[in-house]
Amino acid sequence: MAKMEFTRRDLLKFGGITAFGALGASAFAGCAPAATSQGATAEAAGSAEAYPAFLQQPEPITEFAETKEFDVVVVGAGESGLSAVHSALEAGATVACVQNINTVQTAGNMAAALDLEKTDEAGVKACLSFINYKSDWRSNREVVEVWARNSQEALAWWEEEALQGGIESKPYDYSIVYNGYEFFLHANTYFHIEGAHQAAAVVIGDALAARGAEFFFDTPCVQLYKEGDRVTGVIGQTKSNEHILVKANKGVILATGDYVGNRDMLDFYAPDTKGLHQAILFRDGSGLRAGMWAGAQMTAPSHTKMVHGEAAPVRFEMPFLFLDRHGERFMDEGCCRMGYLNEFSKKYLAETGFEDSTASKFFSIVPTNWEDYYEAWDALEPYEISTNNAYRKVDPEKWIKGDTFEELAQAMIDYANEQPWSHELTVESIVASIERYNEIVAAGADEDFGKRPEFLTPIEAPCYAVPRGANNIDAMLDGLEVDGNYQCLDADKKPIEGLFAVGNASGRFFGGGNYPMDIEGLSVGRAITTGYATGRYVAGL
Repeated sequence: MAKMEFTRRDLLKFGGITAFGALGASAFAGCAPAATSQGATAEAAGSAEAYPAFLQQPEPITEFAETKEFDVVVVGAGESGLSAVHSALEAGATVACVQNINTVQTAGNMAAALDLEKTDEAGVKACLSFINYKSDWRSNREVVEVWARNSQEALAWWEEEALQGGIESKPYDYSIVYNGYEFFLHANTYFHIEGAHQAAAVVIGDALAARGAEFFFDTPCVQLYKEGDRVTGVIGQTKSNEHILVKANKGVILATGDYVGNRDMLDFYAPDTKGLHQAILFRDGSGLRAGMWAGAQMTAPSHTKMVHGEAAPVRFEMPFLFLDRHGERFMDEGCCRMGYLNEFSKKYLAETGFEDSTASKFFSIVPTNWEDYYEAWDALEPYEISTNNAYRKVDPEKWIKGDTFEELAQAMIDYANEQPWSHELTVESIVASIERYNEIVAAGADEDFGKRPEFLTPIEAPCYAVPRGANNIDAMLDGLEVDGNYQCLDADKKPIEGLFAVGNASGRFFGGGNYPMDIEGLSVGRAITTGYATGRYVAGL
């Protein structure tokens, strides 16, 4: 895939990483008062004890076992952090990367880019509107546009860099039509590689270290260092519990990922994740807390969440009949996005006292001719569902099958009896629900849930039951408020000198609710691209 070259002038024109004037500095070290997500400081609001413990600012650390100095300091060595390290190095900066564990660490299997060689300007703008539409119109359009204008270049670099280390991606290319405009997407995929995206990250991290980037592993960021109003460094804590100061002449980039491993922060910013299994504990929100202690503002809740839990053979994003663990229909299946499915199954977590994260299980009841509906549903306007699944790794041979509704129901019960989650399935409830659904289909109007008529399709035997579920909270996709330069904002929505956030550490790319899976790999693509663009921008300050 050809690389796209963008100059600073281009970035200004496209509304992405924009230029600011020279940043001043004063001579006081320490941290600003703790700030709440609503924008008020603890000092202004009254007693700090009124806030959760993670928002209460610790005493500034002022003694250091060692001090080192660089142009750019990146906190976090995931997709966004590695990309920021690369582009800052390429721009001629000296770069350090502080990481809280002992290796680079990424997640995911694929990364999405907008193909600017195929997509015209109207298509680019339609893509921005599509992402905003899928984010309940809460996205910051400037923040999303950085991905749109730079993702092709950023992902071409990642793909080439990984290939030089022996990790080859398989491309996936497709398009989406929204509001009558077509935009074209490219994804690097690593499903076929052991370790998936992490395998690519390891060789990229090694290459960056060989080029001069200095990595401080097992050194979590515990505070940011400030001189007056400007963030000028990162305070890391070593395995021997000593503090080191890693100073940044041009800027600090928080690429720490999210706070999915911190239950207190989840309960505060995303209380609807209660009962879900926390998938990645080392992403503990420490970098975000350090940013807030330095005056940065968290995106207002509720935050966008990424909820998974299904193995690839059963991840099946098509709006057929859904039956819950009681054998009853429970929703309009037309929304059909994995995160939404968790919303509709939360009542079952409540039934178990939020202690059994496996309780949110259900079944898709699927006709044997399911593929006949794919193209027609995918072409519907407005674009409502994720049938344009970039990999659709489904395997009907692993689905439950019955030659009659009764046989299917009994097979579903047999399957559920072998699982660790409780159920109240009966043959009678399952058959009655399927027959009721077929009555709705025959009438052409869904009097139970108001499902879109185009999605009403009959279920005839023989047919399948596909076990579904959403019990893992894999990521929170909202972080600190940033502007179009990915520079962190204070309580007055003004840029904080010297402080930037990228990837999941930054906010308002998405917009609350659930991660839209319509553009497969958008989360990883966003991380790579925002780190890439911001590293280059900060190095040029």
